[in-house]
Amino acid sequence: MRVSLFIAILSARLVHAAEPPPSYERDIAPLLKQQCVKCHGPAKHEGKLDLSVAGAVVRGGKQGPVLVPHDIAASLLWQRVEADEMPPETPLTDKEKALLKAWIIAGAPGLPTKATNTSPAAHWAFQPATPPALPAVRDRTSVLNPIDDFIQAKLEAEGLSLSPLADRYARLRRVTFDLTGLPPGPADIAAFINDESPQAYSKVVDQFLASPGYGERLGKIWLDAAGYADSNGYFNADSDRPLAYRYRDWVIRALNRDLPYDQFVREQLAGDELAHFVPDQDAAPETIEHLEATHYVRNGQDGSGESDGNADEVRIDRYTVLESSMQNMSSSLLGLTVQCAKCHDHKFEPITQRDYYSFQALLSGVFAPEAWKKPNERVVYASLPGEFTAWQVATQQLEQRIKQQQAEFSAWVKAHRPRGQVLLEDNFQDATASLPLWGNATPGDTVPAGKVPVQLNQAAAPGQLVQEGRMQFNGAGTQGSSGISTKAEFDWTPDAVGGMIQVTFDLVDNKLTPDGKPAERIGYFIAMHDFNDATDLKGGNVLIDGNPTSGSVVYIDYPGADNRVVGTIGTTPYIPGHNYGARVTNQGEGKYLLQHLHDGLVEEKTVTLTAADLPNGGFGFEICCGRSAIIDNVSIETFAPQTPTDVLATFQKELQAQQKPVEEARQALTKLTQNRPGKIALATDVSTTPPAIHLLVRGNYAEAGPVAEPAPFQLLIDPEAPFEVKPPADPTRTTGRRLALANWMTRPGSRAAGLLARVHVNRLWQHHFGVGLVATPENLGISGAPPSHPELLDWLAWELVRSNWSTKQIHRLILNSATYQQSSTVDAARLKGDADGRLLSRFPVRRLDAEAIRDAMLAVSGDLDSQLGGPYVPSTRQPNGEVLIAAKHPQANRRSVYLQQRRTQVVSMLQVFDAPSIVFNSTRRARSTMPLQSLSLLNSEFAVLRARHLSERLQREYPSEPDRLTAALLLTAGHPADEEQRAALTQFIDQQLEEYAGQTDSRQRAWVDLCQMLLAGNPFLYLD
Repeated sequence: MRVSLFIAILSARLVHAAEPPPSYERDIAPLLKQQCVKCHGPAKHEGKLDLSVAGAVVRGGKQGPVLVPHDIAASLLWQRVEADEMPPETPLTDKEKALLKAWIIAGAPGLPTKATNTSPAAHWAFQPATPPALPAVRDRTSVLNPIDDFIQAKLEAEGLSLSPLADRYARLRRVTFDLTGLPPGPADIAAFINDESPQAYSKVVDQFLASPGYGERLGKIWLDAAGYADSNGYFNADSDRPLAYRYRDWVIRALNRDLPYDQFVREQLAGDELAHFVPDQDAAPETIEHLEATHYVRNGQDGSGESDGNADEVRIDRYTVLESSMQNMSSSLLGLTVQCAKCHDHKFEPITQRDYYSFQALLSGVFAPEAWKKPNERVVYASLPGEFTAWQVATQQLEQRIKQQQAEFSAWVKAHRPRGQVLLEDNFQDATASLPLWGNATPGDTVPAGKVPVQLNQAAAPGQLVQEGRMQFNGAGTQGSSGISTKAEFDWTPDAVGGMIQVTFDLVDNKLTPDGKPAERIGYFIAMHDFNDATDLKGGNVLIDGNPTSGSVVYIDYPGADNRVVGTIGTTPYIPGHNYGARVTNQGEGKYLLQHLHDGLVEEKTVTLTAADLPNGGFGFEICCGRSAIIDNVSIETFAPQTPTDVLATFQKELQAQQKPVEEARQALTKLTQNRPGKIALATDVSTTPPAIHLLVRGNYAEAGPVAEPAPFQLLIDPEAPFEVKPPADPTRTTGRRLALANWMTRPGSRAAGLLARVHVNRLWQHHFGVGLVATPENLGISGAPPSHPELLDWLAWELVRSNWSTKQIHRLILNSATYQQSSTVDAARLKGDADGRLLSRFPVRRLDAEAIRDAMLAVSGDLDSQLGGPYVPSTRQPNGEVLIAAKHPQANRRSVYLQQRRTQVVSMLQVFDAPSIVFNSTRRARSTMPLQSLSLLNSEFAVLRARHLSERLQREYPSEPDRLTAALLLTAGHPADEEQRAALTQFIDQQLEEYAGQTDSRQRAWVDLCQMLLAGNPFLYLD
């Protein structure tokens, strides 16, 4: 297709600017931190020189000042760098030296005029949140709120100013995408454009802050920072987390109702301790919310459920869970990097190794390495009043219905199935009569079968007992195979070709008690003889190992070292409530066909045996290693050769019809029992006295050092308010440590609360402008990037606290500012004075993130499923490596936040546009540009379907072609087409009609191409 003219008119041009002069914040601080701070930083400062903060650079070291602005000859720092003495191992490159030299010659811009307090505790981010004074601004014509005062003041210092406001279409599109992740609809656009009131824009902001899509959009930002995923993702152990979605939904609901951020944090850290919940009791809605929130603590990787049993691996896997949780907390809440302190005192931050393990001890109640709970075991049932009772009643009613249907089905089978000559039949109704039929030795043997004899008429393992008209055998705790057998032996090789012998039995249950562990196999024997290999006879003891998930493996001469596998019969798994068995048929020429029977039906997958494999012998059951079961209606029959008739075929057809309602009811029961109401994957203490956490010497899991007392990082503890763990309200269930941490972190006026507020507002700023006021949102520490507007960051943090920690209020302030509403147009002056846009002399153009692209395509094509919450939509990996959402899945068109978030398998459509894999948490995303993105928009099934459906929507809603052209750009770019754009769109259609000349659907195909180009163009993909 020809797209050059179309793209030329609709796409933005890239403009390159000259390099700005070096600055401390942008150029020198990162250079010093990368090359110098490991020797001259907060943890280690050789020569008493600290180059980690600006005030310390001014102060100098043991030999005095190391830098004289404008004078490189007098600057000791430059002399050492020029002579390659610093850094000693890897000197600076020529480019780095030139940068440092140019900065000193320029007067070292960005450094304070005098040394300041450079102790780690004096770092700007570690201070309580206090309101800075608004700066003086000469030109207030563009200022709309205090945010603009801070931005305009810094711009005026550079001879710049805020840009004029962007047009209404652009501003509306920014608001809707930033607050809901979706484009404005035609009705939204018309309402805003036609509203001439001064409050029109602020009303739009409030409208979308109140939208359910707000929680979905901002929820994804938090979920990434919190490390949320629907799988465990530790190395290859990317097993499922089926209940994690309840935390995701909690986050979305909490954001939509603007839960104060300090409470948002407290509930995630210690919701269980706030709830005072008693397990197995009804719970109030707010209690359930508290419990769901705690999943935040367990968001990290967790492969402990798949550890192979090696002691070292188990220990590593468990400590990795602790470390992942710590990393999520420290980066998402406090903006600190702590991993270095696992092995030694942090070299760049004032965090000691003891701090690291003291923080770890705060979590040891949940993740006790020596009293471990695997991921699937960290659950609780908390249902609303009446839910559990209703579920119980429904379950019992369904069980009764199944019992009645099964009885009716069994009676029908007995009455209608073709019968042979009965050799043995036992329904265990008379225990006394049944006992002579069975023994613990095979026919002809003088000793019991197996090393540990089965005790007949005994309940204790290994034992066999006839009770309530059924036979049960108990294999709990036994080792090695034992067995029970019929005392009678049978001929398992019918003489006549076509003759058959079969054995069947009802599997009533695969466990002896309702809460017992199901048997891993239901093993039974034919041709039982010489069980203990006391003679030289080979063959016999044919074990059919009934599998609960697949077909049954067949062993000959089992047990013993000489046993061999001869194949698998059948495909149906062994589950209670069905009739199972095996049939042997003489095929002639000394061959015998072994087939599997399920409810009287012969299944595929067979094994061929010889007469030597099937000597005369008994029938019996294997009793071993936890394989306990309840059996009924054992029957052994023979069938004479018959001329082929439709008798069996007719029976099987009728049997399937009779069996269908029973199977449907069983499936309904399985679904019901698997969905007991109120199941929550939570984080809670496993004990009120968790094991001690030791400082690990050099991080070695096998070398424990001194005990670390539970405490947060010392640098943030206020002297007037020491950290204290108070006894919990109910001392029988939790340690109170996480609640103490949550209260400490959110205490009004504290250093920790100040840092918490700065991290949060910085993340919100990053969401709206692409880069935070601090460009490293996961690191506001000494080694992080300095803030571009430190006073503004402090003011926003103060506003967050002052507004009762209202996240929506911060959005409201940002979106109503002139800084956010200004045009993205750039001119020469702004390119020169603000080349990278960090001063915000213009709105920063940025590409939509992956989720917004996918969701917007669904929205404009009319395909978006706006259902809120619920389990994830599963993804599947294709043979070519692509990870897709099946187009035919009933929820395939839901918003991206509801797609399965597997750590190792990110949906390809999202991954190609930089969606993170959440191996660890993600506090910021890369913004790449690569050919795969365009290829995905042009070739993927998802994109092609959206283009086709957009074309159909336009045809359906806009009968006139000129109206369709205008609407096409309105839907995809947020503004109607002007004359020039309409002409370009028309020309594109005409060109495509030429391409498809002679085809009956040429116009339809041309419009699909146009829609695909619009969905792949910059006006759709970018916010300007």
